[in-house]
Amino acid sequence: MDFPNTDDGEMLREMHKAGMDLTSPHNIDFFIHFGKKKDAEKMQTEVENNGTEAIFSLDENETHDGWVLCCTIAMIPLHDDIIEVERAFDKIAATHQGESDGWGVLQPEE
Repeated sequence: MDFPNTDDGEMLREMHKAGMDLTSPHNIDFFIHFGKKKDAEKMQTEVENNGTEAIFSLDENETHDGWVLCCTIAMIPLHDDIIEVERAFDKIAATHQGESDGWGVLQPEE
């Protein structure tokens, strides 16, 4: 498989090397940092109201003195689709004083 020469492409390359099937859906976690819990909650509400099917978790981030909203979406991990979701979340996060911090996926247990 060919992957773009980007951080996202590298993540997909590592998933492929680990033996993950990149042709089937995986739960992909998108992370967004906020200084205030209420701003993270506002973003979650906006994403829910947009009809995005996601699972949300909101945790205090003591390292960065704020909150992390994790938006988990079941999707096939295609580079362009991941970039599209990241850009959409970046745009929403910016209106609520948030900042995207990438994405990740848990490797299935054997």
